[in-house]
Amino acid sequence: MPDVLRDVPLSPRRDAGVRPFEGFSVVFAWGLRRGFSAKRFRWTAGLTLGIGILLALLHGGARDAAFRLWMSLDNGMLGVGVPLVALALAGGGYAEEVADQTLVYHLVRPVSRATVFLGRFAAGIVPCIATAVALVLAVMLATGVSLPPMVYVKTAAVAGIGATCVGAVYFALGALFRRGLIAGLVYTFVVEALFQFLPGSVQNLSLMHHVRSVFHRWCDADFAPLSRGIAGRIAAQAQGGPQVGRPQDIVFQRATEVWSSAGNALLICGSVLVIALAAGCMAVKRTDYALKDA
Repeated sequence: MPDVLRDVPLSPRRDAGVRPFEGFSVVFAWGLRRGFSAKRFRWTAGLTLGIGILLALLHGGARDAAFRLWMSLDNGMLGVGVPLVALALAGGGYAEEVADQTLVYHLVRPVSRATVFLGRFAAGIVPCIATAVALVLAVMLATGVSLPPMVYVKTAAVAGIGATCVGAVYFALGALFRRGLIAGLVYTFVVEALFQFLPGSVQNLSLMHHVRSVFHRWCDADFAPLSRGIAGRIAAQAQGGPQVGRPQDIVFQRATEVWSSAGNALLICGSVLVIALAAGCMAVKRTDYALKDA
C-alpha cells in the first residue's frame, strides 16, 4: 500500500458532502468478489454441506425418515446451522475491511461510511444466503424423502430469510464491538439458545424462533401427510398441549412451542434487520478508525 494512504482516517465529517448511497455499487462489487473468492467461503460451504449431507444420509434410511427430516430442518438446520453459516460468512465483513486496511480504497472515492457498511453487508450476505440455501436443500435431497416441489422452494426461502436477518445482527455486532466474532458466538450459543428453547412467551425474544415459525406455517401442511409423528406434533401444537415423541425417535415430552403467524414472524424478522443495520450505521459513523500498520 502506498505510504500516503497508510494513515488515512475514517472521518465522520466527510460524510456530510456525500450523497446517500453514492458509490454503493463499487463497494458491493468489491465485497461480492471478495466474498466468493475467500477461502473462508469455500471452507464453510464445503464443511456445512458435507456435515448436512452426512447427517441426512444417516437418517435417510431410518424409520420415519420424514419425521427426522422435519425435526432436523427445524432444530438443526434453521435453529443452529443457518446462524453458524451467517456468523462465519457475514459476521466479520466490516471488521475484516478495517483489519485488512482495505477500507481506504473506498474512502478515496466520494462514499460515506454508512454506504460502505451497507454495501459490504449486501455483498457479504449473498454467499451467506447461497450457502444456507444449499445446506437445507442438500439435506432434503440426501434424505430421500419424497416432497412436493414447493416445499423445497419454501424451505429455501426460509433459510434465506434466516441467513439475512441473523447475518445483519452479526454484521452489526462486528461494528459495535471490537471482538465481533466473540459477541456473535455469545449471541448464538447463549442468547439465542436460552430464548429459543425455553417454554412460554420467552421464545418470542428469539429471532430464530420466528424464522422457524415461518418454516412451520409454510411447510407443516406439506409434511403432515408424510408421518404420523409430524401430524401428532402439529395437532398437539394446535391444541397447546405437550409434545410427546416416541422413545425410538429420541424425542422427549416437553412444552409445546407456540409458533408465530407467518405475517408476524416476517414483520419481526424485517424489523430486526432494519434495526440491526441502523445500529451498525450509527456505530461506524461515530467511530474513528486509524488505518495504519501495527
